[in-house]
Amino acid sequence: MRQRGRLFITCDAAAVLIIVLMWCRAVGSPIVLSVTAEKSFVPIGEELIQTPAARLTSQLFFLLVVGISVGVIVFRINDVTRPGLWRILLVLAPWLWLFTQDVYSGSTTPDSLLYVTVVLALAALRPHPRVLIALGALVVLTAVIAIGFGFLLPDAGLLRDVEGVVRERSDKAVFPSLGLLQGMFTSENNLGQYLAIGAATVAMLPRWWRFSGLGIVVFGIVWSSSRSSMLAVAVMLVVGLAVRIIAELGWSRAASAVARVATGLSILAMCALPFMGWDDDAFTERGLIWNGSLREWSSRAFVSGLGHDWYERIAGSDTSPLNAAAYQGHNQFVHFLATGGLVLAFLAIGSLLVQTYVITAPDNRYLVIAAMLVTGIAIAGFLEVPLGFVDRSMFWTVTIVPLTVLFFTRASDTRRERALR
Repeated sequence: MRQRGRLFITCDAAAVLIIVLMWCRAVGSPIVLSVTAEKSFVPIGEELIQTPAARLTSQLFFLLVVGISVGVIVFRINDVTRPGLWRILLVLAPWLWLFTQDVYSGSTTPDSLLYVTVVLALAALRPHPRVLIALGALVVLTAVIAIGFGFLLPDAGLLRDVEGVVRERSDKAVFPSLGLLQGMFTSENNLGQYLAIGAATVAMLPRWWRFSGLGIVVFGIVWSSSRSSMLAVAVMLVVGLAVRIIAELGWSRAASAVARVATGLSILAMCALPFMGWDDDAFTERGLIWNGSLREWSSRAFVSGLGHDWYERIAGSDTSPLNAAAYQGHNQFVHFLATGGLVLAFLAIGSLLVQTYVITAPDNRYLVIAAMLVTGIAIAGFLEVPLGFVDRSMFWTVTIVPLTVLFFTRASDTRRERALR
C-alpha cells in the first residue's frame, strides 16, 4: 500500500516474492533448458548440457533473490535476530561448517551466498506461515508443467538415454507405455522428490484446490516412477491424515506426540538404513554407493568429511571404487558423512531434530503441515539427497524455505485459536 508518498510492502508479500523468485530459478531455468536443447541422459562425469538462455535465466533469478534478500536484511537489520539468535545459529550451523571448509579449500559456490541471505531475510521478515500457500500453488504448477512436457513435448519431458531414445524401464515404470516422466528436470527422481516434499504445502490450499492439487501432484510422482518419492508422499498423506484426525478430536497433545514420533522414526530410519549390511546390488546398486562412501569417509576423513563437491570430483575418475551413478550419496545421512564428516552429520541432523520438535508443538496450527514436511524430507532421504546447504538448491523452495518459515514464525501466528468459554 502507499502511505505519505512512499510505497510499502508487507513482510508476507516480500516473503512470497522471495519464494516465487527462488522457484523461478529452480524450475524456470530447467524449463528454458528443456525448450532450447535436446535433453538426453548424460553419463556421470561428463558436463551437463546448459544452454546460454538457461544459464542466463538461472543467473538472473539468482541475482534477484540475493538482491531482494540483502535489501530486506539492510532495511530490517534490527529485526534479523527477532526469531531468537539461537534459532538463527541452529539453522545456519550446517552451512557455516561447509562454508568454512569451502573457504579453506577454495571451492566456494554462489549457492553459499544464496543460502545465508535467504535465511537471514526470512528471519528479518518472520512471515506468517500462510505464505506457504503460494508455495503450494507453485508446486501444483510445477506438476502441471511437468505433465504438460510429458504429453506435449515428450522429447524433453520423458527420460531418454544417450542416443535420445526413451528409456523403457519395465522393471520400474508404473506406466510402461508412457515411459518415465522427468518433466523440466534432468531426471525422474529429481521431479519426484520436488513434488513429493512439496505436497506438504499443497495440503495448505483451500479444500477443493487441495484435493485436485494433490491429485495432480500424485499423478506426476507416479508417472515419474520414483520409488522413494512414491513412498514419501504415501507416508506423508497417512501421517498428515492421522495427525489431523487426532487434532480435530481436540487431542492436541496426542496429535503432537504422533507427529513427533512419526517424524523422529522417519529421520532415524533414514540414518540407520545404510548401516544394515546391504549387498552392493541392493536398491539398484545404491548399496555399492553406501558401502564405498562410508568406507572412504571412515578411513580418510572421519571428522571433517571429504568436501561438499567430493562426489563431483570422483564422478569422472577412472580409479573410483564407486559405480558410475555415484554423483551423490543416494542417502541423506551418507551424503552428510561423506561430504562434511561426523561434524556435519551431527549439526545437520541435530538442527533438523530441534526444528522438528519446535514446529510440532501441540499449539501449532500448522502441525499437520510440519509433520508432513519433515516426514517427506526424511523418507525422500532414504534413497536420495533432498537437503543441502551450499548445494542442492533445486530443492530449497520445498525444504529449507518452509522449514525456516515455520521455525522462525511468531508464536501468535501458529498458536491454535481456542473457543471462548
